[in-house]
Amino acid sequence: MQSVLIVEDHPLVAELMRDFLAGWSDQLRTEVCGDVGTTRAFLVRNRESLFRIFLDLDVPGAYGLSLAKEIREAGLHSKCCVVTALDRPELITEIKALGFLGYIVKACPYVLFVRSVHAVLSGEPTFPDSALPNGCTPVRLTKRQEQLLDQVRLGQSSKQIATSCFLSEGTVNNSINAAMKALGVASRGQAVAKAIELGLLRINANGDARRDMNTKPRR
Repeated sequence: MQSVLIVEDHPLVAELMRDFLAGWSDQLRTEVCGDVGTTRAFLVRNRESLFRIFLDLDVPGAYGLSLAKEIREAGLHSKCCVVTALDRPELITEIKALGFLGYIVKACPYVLFVRSVHAVLSGEPTFPDSALPNGCTPVRLTKRQEQLLDQVRLGQSSKQIATSCFLSEGTVNNSINAAMKALGVASRGQAVAKAIELGLLRINANGDARRDMNTKPRR
């Protein structure tokens, strides 16, 4: 038996996916996780035996690509296909660049959905045509830019950030402005929101730094 994880918080959608996979092969054993916490725990216990992961980006505790980034850091991205309602070119491009197996938009025609799932199960990379054109690269921020945006998220001013990071206020402003330019936004609030969506600010449901799923829970 091969193990398949479905990360989906809508019970009906999860059950439909289970039925669909059962019809593809009776050798698949499916497990459903409906939030980030149960997903992390399952992956820690079963990472070696997983055949495929079908990941909804919008489950409780996830922010944009945050859970997808964790799956990549756990080395499971080549077995994972995103299945989501978000038909966003920048997200599709980012997931493809990160080496995931596929990206399926839930609202696509049924025939295309079936064909895409079958391709993923067969190990064929599958992505919609709505990704950004070739030559467009995913957003990348420096570690410092991520750090400063995270402090902006916490409501700190440039002066407060400068003091806590032992930087000049001008350096803080220049770094945040560069991050805003890289993200293509016009305000600090928009920069924080987009960075969270793209999984560049790694926070959990409580707003704290997330725990890496590679770290085994303490006994």
